[in-house]
Amino acid sequence: MKKTFLILVIVALHAITASASERSFEIVFGADAANTNTLTNADFVEKAVKSGKGYIAQVTSVVNVFPETDGIRLSSSKKNGKFNILLAEDAQVVARRIVVNASRYDNDRDAEAAIMLNSETLTVPSVAPADYTLAIPSRPEKTLTNLIVDADHRLYIHSITVYYDDSQGTVDPEVETVATPAIIPGGGIVSAGTTVEISCSTPGAAIYYTIDGADPSTASTLYDGFFTVNNCLTLKAFAVKDGMKPSEMAEAAFTVRNAGATLEATFDFSAPATLNPSVAEPAQKESVDLDGRSFSNGDVAVSFTASWSGNTAVRLYHSYDAGIDLRLYDGDAMLVRSLNPSMFIKEIRFTMSLSGASTGSNDINFYPSTGTYDWASETWTPDDDCTDGSVELTSVMQSRIASMTVTLDRTSGLSAVTPDHDHEAVYYNIMGRRISAATLTPGLYIRVQGGKAEKVIIR
Repeated sequence: MKKTFLILVIVALHAITASASERSFEIVFGADAANTNTLTNADFVEKAVKSGKGYIAQVTSVVNVFPETDGIRLSSSKKNGKFNILLAEDAQVVARRIVVNASRYDNDRDAEAAIMLNSETLTVPSVAPADYTLAIPSRPEKTLTNLIVDADHRLYIHSITVYYDDSQGTVDPEVETVATPAIIPGGGIVSAGTTVEISCSTPGAAIYYTIDGADPSTASTLYDGFFTVNNCLTLKAFAVKDGMKPSEMAEAAFTVRNAGATLEATFDFSAPATLNPSVAEPAQKESVDLDGRSFSNGDVAVSFTASWSGNTAVRLYHSYDAGIDLRLYDGDAMLVRSLNPSMFIKEIRFTMSLSGASTGSNDINFYPSTGTYDWASETWTPDDDCTDGSVELTSVMQSRIASMTVTLDRTSGLSAVTPDHDHEAVYYNIMGRRISAATLTPGLYIRVQGGKAEKVIIR
């Protein structure tokens, strides 16, 4: 009795050990979107394999195979489909069984769907996905090198799983994932000029990032050193490394405390001598014609164009009751420009002249070429999604202006890109995006080289 019990225990332990030794690897099919264009040898893996690409060395003989969101469809209404997967060396094992998860295209009973896998047939009777097992005990010593699939009538294949004994192969079904990048600081309210650094704990991983709200890809800016944040922005980053799954995306939203402007330029039209170039003060009830004239202050320029739709046009006028002011009449235009390509116009504020206040004719009203002009506050601001280096303001009826202040700001939320090590020159445009040195066009760039970052003008 004791001997019988001992035998049963040994058999049970052997069964548990055998079960625990079984391993598998899986190739899962599917695409981001279904497509009616048949796959080819060249794009099969890229467009139709969701996971398990590391187990595939090459795909050949692809005929009438179409990508679907949850698998691949084989065959058309007129022609059967097929493909041949050459397995990667590490995936070539002595297989115990192969399980295909598949389903029929429809319930047409006259067209019985079947898969011929490595010359053996698996019938697919249902439109619901199900597992169909190919047991291969007759060739226990043969190494599996290919998955040769031929379809009889239309059907879907969702995955193929290969099972083998632990002692018969070394395939690891788990592909490691690159660590999610760390953004320091992790967002929140910061001061302008705060240094931000992105790191990844996976050695040798490359980090890509965006600051415009878009999800990053390998076509985004390659992280090459810490930078400073000047304006409110959302930073997104992920990391990649050959032979590993891409990391999860890291995200940090920065709100810059007192981001403010980097420059303000005021034009005081009530004091013509302060303009650049200066203008001699006209006598009372006389004026200075400004058609075609331009003035500058620091990085801001303003120029005027008259419409000449009436007897008078844009001018500096010395009134009898309130001194000198700038007057634009219906259709007269004022062009305000940033002279610095790395700066955009953030705001233009106007101060009304007191001339004509008693008659209520001292309003300022413009039709802007871009952005928004607010009549109540006499202020122009850009649209939320644009960074304007210039704006043309066309007067509606008569506008009487004592002065205007133009506020500039950077066109990028990033500056002072600093490399982590010395190497050949790397260029970034003023939006913080890395640009290949071979494709540089004339303009302003940030050049990073030898531990030094500086602004350069390419002519």
